[in-house]
Amino acid sequence: MNTQYTLGLFERITETAIFKFIKYTIYLILTIALVGGIAYLNVVKAYEPDQTNEVLIRDKTAAIIARDGNLPMSVAKNYSTWIYEAATKYALDPTLLLAVIYNESKFNHKAVSPTGPIGLFQIAFSYHREKSTRAALFDPYNNIMVGAQIIREYSNLSKSKIETLLRFNGSLGQSPKYAHKIISTKRKYDNEIMKALQNELG
Repeated sequence: MNTQYTLGLFERITETAIFKFIKYTIYLILTIALVGGIAYLNVVKAYEPDQTNEVLIRDKTAAIIARDGNLPMSVAKNYSTWIYEAATKYALDPTLLLAVIYNESKFNHKAVSPTGPIGLFQIAFSYHREKSTRAALFDPYNNIMVGAQIIREYSNLSKSKIETLLRFNGSLGQSPKYAHKIISTKRKYDNEIMKALQNELG
């Protein structure tokens, strides 16, 4: 009798221990899930403003292109998207690319200089045959990508932004007037974009 009682008691204790183990395991899993969920929400919330900022910046850039290039907003938005894509691909400042395009072509993808340069960036095909065909330089997307590639290559060869811009313009060793004009335009665009961002975000 005592033996049966002892075995029954042992079984009840064992069952209770197993129950407690399962219960605490479930509590632990739920706690980990809750903490993980909160952490995830915090990450999402932290990332959302960055996404909002990016959209606002690109939209303001498109508005600048539409205004200064007298272009439909749909076209300007494409240019804006491609400029930021090129800037990311070649690790460049997007408003620098924006300023160069404005000064070179006023955002006219059909622009052709009397001396030969073509498109948005006014690319001299004779110097960059390995990067594109002449006809393809009239394509806005291709011209932006090639223009950014050229600026990246010249930047790698230069000690300053001014030197990079003078190389691009073919005026290295001459007056820095061209570079200063680009930098002035860039500063203007930076200020416009920053002001728009501040107004939107309060």
